[in-house]
Amino acid sequence: MTFGSPASFRRVAAVIVVAGLAVVVIQPARGEAEKKGFLSKIFGGTEPEVKSIEKPTVPQTKSATESKPKSTLGSKSKPKASKAKSVAAKSSTTVQKTTPKPIEAEKKVEPPKQTPKLEPQAPLPAPQPKPAATITANVKREVKPSATNPWHIIDVGGRDYVTLESIRNFYNPLFGFTGFRQQGNHIWLMSSKLVIKAQIGSQELLMNNMKFILSFPVISQGERTLISRLDLVKLVDPILNPSHIQGAEYFDTVVVDAGHGGHDAGARGVYGYEKNYALQMAQHLRTALMARGFKVVLTRSTDTFISLSGRVSIANQIPNSIFISLHLNSGGSTASGIETWALTPQNAAATISRGGGYNVNGTTGNKQDSANIALASAVQARVLSTVKVVDRGIKRAQWSVLTGIKKPGILFEGGFVTNSKECLLIASGNYQKTVAAAIAEAVVNYRKALEPAMVNRR
Repeated sequence: MTFGSPASFRRVAAVIVVAGLAVVVIQPARGEAEKKGFLSKIFGGTEPEVKSIEKPTVPQTKSATESKPKSTLGSKSKPKASKAKSVAAKSSTTVQKTTPKPIEAEKKVEPPKQTPKLEPQAPLPAPQPKPAATITANVKREVKPSATNPWHIIDVGGRDYVTLESIRNFYNPLFGFTGFRQQGNHIWLMSSKLVIKAQIGSQELLMNNMKFILSFPVISQGERTLISRLDLVKLVDPILNPSHIQGAEYFDTVVVDAGHGGHDAGARGVYGYEKNYALQMAQHLRTALMARGFKVVLTRSTDTFISLSGRVSIANQIPNSIFISLHLNSGGSTASGIETWALTPQNAAATISRGGGYNVNGTTGNKQDSANIALASAVQARVLSTVKVVDRGIKRAQWSVLTGIKKPGILFEGGFVTNSKECLLIASGNYQKTVAAAIAEAVVNYRKALEPAMVNRR
């Protein structure tokens, strides 16, 4: 999906280039300056302080039978049965050269189901955008804004949606929206700090040109553009208003998980295996985080196999911590770019079919939904503002290293080892250090952004 952007919101920013980086060029991601701007304004920027606003109420959830992910050895979904162990010694690994074996990634999105409801809150003014395209749907109930409710809620086919108009009104004190633009099915909501772009019928939402994958498509009903209530509560609000995330825990430690290991080689790349690159990047990330004052625990520091459940067990034993799992991607020979995964919210489907399907009952990790998406956004934004790579978006799945985690956690995919040009970069020590430093800076920015909401500070 391609969006046009008003010329007045384009900005030019310098892109950090590491001396001696590989001699190939990866396709630049769009909107590098805007992605960096998103990071600076939301996650630890230099903009003047703006008076905060009230947080939408977290919806109630329902119980049913959970849909379990299916996977093979080495995937991120299904835990294995071996005993977990933590290795403290640091060591280097040897990159193995081999013939690439591309694997096409599945992109099918599971059909959405019913979502929970949202309690109304305090009122804001109500501007009137006028979308053109309309999706015919069965409107069962409509709650209009009132003196005690800022949200225009419309029940469409049994699922609650919120109008884009009421979203603009609620966040207007924070961002000062000055413009609304409609062109066919494409909609822009604009301010000097933030540009939100949506497309009716699509699950992609761009905020300052950084890509987020919604749980449900944007729709329209009559003259109104609608975003699902679940996406408002579980994605939009934690990103636009991270200082109001409820129950955010203070942390001084980062558990860094190098994916795969031992007999589980992970993706087979053009110049080596995922397990080796993940470990090398984890070691660089440990150095970068320690330089910024964080304590670091590696789930593995050698070429050792640890089960997925074992990784979760290690992380859950570390107090005052967050969790970052590092992986490299596989796909066709032309597939490229980075993506960051947060746990699928309850009553929503994973972004891809092999990502665990529909999350009916919720999991342990869903208690950290808001912090998860904020951490994912901080990491994705910082890496994109540092290196020229394709933005594949912030996505959702029930990977096993995320479902059982009792603290904020994400899974970062640092590029495709099955793409010869991208794998050449991934194999570069300079690239690994640059990405690791960007992730470490993202952790700093994430903590600053959530600091007003943090409890149990030590």
